[in-house]
Amino acid sequence: MLHALVFGALSERLMVSSPPPPDKDCKIKVLTIDEAKYVSARNFAKAFNVRTYYRKESGKIVLFFTQKKIKITVNNSFIMFDAQVFQMTGPALLIDEDVYVPATSFLELVRQNTIPSLQYSVTTSVEPYYIKENTVVHAATVAAQPGRIRSENVNLTGIRYDEKANGVTVRIAAEGTFKDSDFSTFFKGKDWFYLTIYGAECDSLALSSVNPTNAFQMVEAIATGSSVQLGFRLNRQFKSADVHYDLRSGSILVSLFLPLNRDIKRKIEEAKTAWIIDTIVLDPGHGGKDPGTPGRWGYMHEKDIVLDVALRVGRLLKKKKNLKVVYTRKTDVFIPLWKRPEIANKSGGKLFISLHVNGLANNHTANGMEIYLLRPGRSEDAIRVAEAENAVIQMEEPEDKVKYQGYDDITNILANMVHSINMRDSELLAGILSRNFTERVKQKNRGVKQAGFYVLVDADMPKLLCELGFNSNKAEAKKLNSSKHRQKIAEAIYRSILEFKEVCDKSVTQN
Repeated sequence: MLHALVFGALSERLMVSSPPPPDKDCKIKVLTIDEAKYVSARNFAKAFNVRTYYRKESGKIVLFFTQKKIKITVNNSFIMFDAQVFQMTGPALLIDEDVYVPATSFLELVRQNTIPSLQYSVTTSVEPYYIKENTVVHAATVAAQPGRIRSENVNLTGIRYDEKANGVTVRIAAEGTFKDSDFSTFFKGKDWFYLTIYGAECDSLALSSVNPTNAFQMVEAIATGSSVQLGFRLNRQFKSADVHYDLRSGSILVSLFLPLNRDIKRKIEEAKTAWIIDTIVLDPGHGGKDPGTPGRWGYMHEKDIVLDVALRVGRLLKKKKNLKVVYTRKTDVFIPLWKRPEIANKSGGKLFISLHVNGLANNHTANGMEIYLLRPGRSEDAIRVAEAENAVIQMEEPEDKVKYQGYDDITNILANMVHSINMRDSELLAGILSRNFTERVKQKNRGVKQAGFYVLVDADMPKLLCELGFNSNKAEAKKLNSSKHRQKIAEAIYRSILEFKEVCDKSVTQN
């Protein structure tokens, strides 16, 4: 725990060499406080494209790694990996609205429980930072001062209340820092809540009050010489309380939580349901007057291959009672590109998978399956594939073509979408599907790529486009014309959807 007021903090960066972080531009900040290195939990998660949830009132942050969920609490040295509890060498600290954890012990626990191949080093950044009056400020504005051990009680100078829908927050201003073990709380029946702050002193009259807020009839502050006890006479029945020291604001944050009423419970359940993966939209590309990549050597057209695979996936999914399957087409009909994501959105889709077959006019050796995310193309091949799939617009009616006005520059239409909340889920699904293709389908896996497909642009959900092989390669066209091979592909997609659903639904139900 912190036993001193900390003034100096050297800023450094954590460099992860293995595995390479997806977000290589993210700077993972490291602070040296009282000769101990602390790493930013939020920066670390961002570098690995991991979703986080931070509850400011309780000082808790959750890092949603695919392998395990990591829970950290400010001013607490215990850390949870799913249901397992471990102890770090020191407490997590709240600094400048960010949660910092003891670097060495945190990273070693991550290596043991989440990222076995984790390798890292710490490098000095350009400028140091300093902590003064419990906040991080730029080095140019304050000179470094040596830390001093607290030998006197910390004075409590004020108290502020904030009513919320789920309870009330009490902020107690302090002229020094506290650690987790300095606080003790308990409820006495339904009428009183008591908070004891050890190593504190106050002007009892300044902190005491009558009817300070709707939640409390009165607040009584009693200074004992070595501690301060605050008694809150309650107007409402609270179910729980949480207290921690907020280093940035220099105050003790007390949160009292009300029991959830039926309306709040209903809204929470409705919000959770909105994130449950319960409707899968399958989009067999092309159809009708648009054959897609044409069949040669007496083999099937692209439109027929992908329709067959989509129907096979759908039949497998329909065996699950908690899943609804929606098709953009179930027969050999032409559906404009713009209408496909519209069907997905109107049906309440939670996942959109568009199925296609590749083809090259002048290359009969290219082969393999590809998975595409919606982003600007990173390679000539990816751009070519996107242009080929988007070319179907030329076959649409004039009234349909109007829908794409302003879509001429695929980079522009994606500019505001790259950071969509759906992108990380799409990347998760792409990784799962790519692995299942490799393990279950006897066909080359060309991996996960990025390109701009109009059919994916407006689907407001996690989404992928799969190229199931090359119809221009005679050997691969033969495979794609095999019902057994198409069943293998369908089973890989089916298993990937279930695995993705399990991960996402678990994340929703646990939070």
